[in-house]
Amino acid sequence: MEFHFSYRLQSVPALRLLATSALGLYCAGAIAGGQPDIRPLLEAAPSVGFVYYRAPGMSVTTPAMTGGANLVTAGTKSSQLPEGGEMERAFEIPNASSEIASQLVARLKSGSFASKLHVEDHPHERLWSRDPGAYHGETQDSYVLELSVDRLVAAYMPFNWKTYYYGLSASLRLIDVAQSKVVWEHRCNQSGLHGSTYKLKVDEFEANGGARLKEVERAANDFCAHELGDLLGAG
Repeated sequence: MEFHFSYRLQSVPALRLLATSALGLYCAGAIAGGQPDIRPLLEAAPSVGFVYYRAPGMSVTTPAMTGGANLVTAGTKSSQLPEGGEMERAFEIPNASSEIASQLVARLKSGSFASKLHVEDHPHERLWSRDPGAYHGETQDSYVLELSVDRLVAAYMPFNWKTYYYGLSASLRLIDVAQSKVVWEHRCNQSGLHGSTYKLKVDEFEANGGARLKEVERAANDFCAHELGDLLGAG
């Protein structure tokens, strides 16, 4: 499947994301009293369109950005790191949304509701909107299953200047188009604070053509693809 992208920019509270993820919190969203099983909703839907939006570039938080001492930033080389998006482009790292979307589409197409699933061969062209009513007039499907990856961060922890923790946040929403209503929502918060899988030393960002950075981003994408895919139940 070929992916084309539209862009959405959003501010990234890096340490807040990592701290929230570390506590295991997620947004279960739109339904009061708990999150329902999405599978019966998909089974009952007359038709479902799957859309996704391009993820923003990775945000790298350095001590210099948060007022760290010049001697500290110089000693760790943190202040010399390029912007996250610049590194991703230089090392040809695939966009997180496309990687997660491709895995979710494979899951959906193997499910019992595949016959009423419509997957665009390109993402939605407009910018993402929190308003579920934005799909009025844009789709003929009764429901839209929407993926958005809105936060990609690499941040250090205080007094551990040379170690960075990568975090990703992705949201999957099922929207009733006619009612302009989110009927199901789940947010995956992958945290770099769990184990060593998502940790990078400051000198690993650019080493070996970004090999470690690619490895970490791929692992984070797979984490959320598996978490969200398991909720869909197919595959």
